[in-house]
Amino acid sequence: MKLRRLNPEEFLTMQNNMNIAFRFDRTEEPVDHHNEYLNTYAAFTDDGKLTSSVIANVYRCTYWAHMVGMCGVGGVATFPEYRREGHMRKLLPFVLKAAYDRGDVLSSLFPFSHPFYRKFGFECCGPIQQCEVGLHAFQKMPWKGHVRQYLPGEDFREIKQIYAAFQKTHNFLCDRDDAHWRYRLNKDPYVTHQHTYLWYDDSDVPQAYCILKHEDDKNYTVLDWGYTNPSALRGLFGFFRVLEPSGEKISFKLPMDADLFCLIPEPYDVSIQYKNCGMLRVVNAEKALKLYPWQVPAVTIRVMDEALAENTHTFCVCCEDDQCVVTIDDEAQHDLECSIQALSQLLLGAATLPALLANREDIHLLTDRDDLLEAFPTNPMFLIENF
Repeated sequence: MKLRRLNPEEFLTMQNNMNIAFRFDRTEEPVDHHNEYLNTYAAFTDDGKLTSSVIANVYRCTYWAHMVGMCGVGGVATFPEYRREGHMRKLLPFVLKAAYDRGDVLSSLFPFSHPFYRKFGFECCGPIQQCEVGLHAFQKMPWKGHVRQYLPGEDFREIKQIYAAFQKTHNFLCDRDDAHWRYRLNKDPYVTHQHTYLWYDDSDVPQAYCILKHEDDKNYTVLDWGYTNPSALRGLFGFFRVLEPSGEKISFKLPMDADLFCLIPEPYDVSIQYKNCGMLRVVNAEKALKLYPWQVPAVTIRVMDEALAENTHTFCVCCEDDQCVVTIDDEAQHDLECSIQALSQLLLGAATLPALLANREDIHLLTDRDDLLEAFPTNPMFLIENF
């Protein structure tokens, strides 16, 4: 078996592999317009036949208000005749090592099987709320500020500014270039029934946006949105009052720090499901530890990572005068030992240390330091990109 990056002429074979795995439909030979092969890795037989392939999508996302490299793992597929031969089990660590080498700090994916991807260090790192609300529930919301519709071709700098503010308070929101924004925004609303609105506060400052899809006579869906603070979200909810004549319900996703039962005055017709938002992992433990907002002056953590040997070390963290230094000393006595899965949950704000100690078997506190029990606050994540 050979593992390597894809060559341009192998793009069609990789697409055929994904076609079988995900039932993609195509009527013509696909063209690699965006040089996708540059971030695609594959396993090959000794005689050169492609057996498995993975796309390591290049993203940048927020991590405690820092912007870091993130490998979005997608297109994980093996031709049926080569399945269960261990090709993907060798390819995925190869992909993670490539992400580590290019400087990525994090990685994420949407799993077909959670136990399968846990073997490669991925873990559930925070749910999101899938909400459905009857539009009449917004009738008691106060009408504040004002709303205008964004139309294709207009300047979208205000939307980008709102999204940037939203990123600072939530982990894993991906950075978006102008081409991405044009793809999202420049759809004819009167053909697609997809409308973009901006909400301005009483001082005429843009504070929230939403992209609404009028699905049918009864339902709306929020495809994408961002807001600078809870007041801005309430402003959008006030705008939702006027949608009721055209529909009955609206569906949207929310991060865990938004509480609909507090935000909506009459929350009878509110349905919320907690949904796992893919699986995430720390790719570079040393960098992730250095960028973490530590509330303790020092801590020593022993990490075990079966997929990336570069992370299997004892890391000594020392913070002083707003500077954080991380060194590796595998002989040091450690305060905490954990798997990369547990470390990912801690550092990404998915759970507190007491919660993980109570629920996981792969994390152990080896000291009586009470300050460590309060050293890992939760932080909502909101990963909504598709890959």
